[in-house]
Amino acid sequence: MAAYETDLSDEQWRLIAPLIPPAKTGGRRRTTDVRRVFDACLYITKTGCQWRQVPKDFPPKGTIYEYFKKWRDDGTIRRIHRSLYFETRKQAKRSRYPSVLIIDSQSVKTGKMGGERGFDGGKRVKGRKRNVITDSLGLPFVFTVTAANVHDLRGAEKALSRAAIFLGGRSVKKVYADGAYQGASFREWVADKFDAVVQISKNLAQKFKTFVPVSQRWVVERTFAWFSDYRRLTIDYERLISSSRAVLRLATINLMLRRLAPA
Repeated sequence: MAAYETDLSDEQWRLIAPLIPPAKTGGRRRTTDVRRVFDACLYITKTGCQWRQVPKDFPPKGTIYEYFKKWRDDGTIRRIHRSLYFETRKQAKRSRYPSVLIIDSQSVKTGKMGGERGFDGGKRVKGRKRNVITDSLGLPFVFTVTAANVHDLRGAEKALSRAAIFLGGRSVKKVYADGAYQGASFREWVADKFDAVVQISKNLAQKFKTFVPVSQRWVVERTFAWFSDYRRLTIDYERLISSSRAVLRLATINLMLRRLAPA
């Protein structure tokens, strides 16, 4: 039986084990259980605990953090996220690549670790801004993290440029966004980049003072609600932007594993 809710089941581990880099040849044999290291990374993402507060039945905190940095920097976390994304779309009987993109931003406070940050005057938040792109299922596949004072349009262009790489030059039909992304220059940029139409949805929640689901774009709001279940994401505790993106990917990996192989 799993000790913690975030511990991987055997079936879930089989989905990602081939994507974990093998131990280097020569030298001392690897003695660390990398499955437990990955369990610990998911545990920290879900519970929001500090690295030094990780329970003792996981590998040592220094070992966990060194593997996290290695997997962050060598693209392991990104490759796992990408592989599971395609598998989740396949399970949902969707084509491999999305034809509709939904983009939105979220500003969050930062912790005491320092690093890049700014003040979002619109949302009155000092910290960082996440621009997240999802498909029509609400599955995030592109993240950018900037200082909170970076305009949404700049963050969107950065995120959509990454989406273009992810899609390998494939065109999309529509890009759904809210009023923060309004502007002729942005529409022209998207048309040139994706041969797609930008559809702006008004935020009716401000008018009616309650949540109002907006056609298509509501799925990205639901994604942000999913993220709120991961305490490491409620505040950006990371010093480095690359770590912020990696933690977002770990949360998404956990979400997709629960769909692909329910515990």
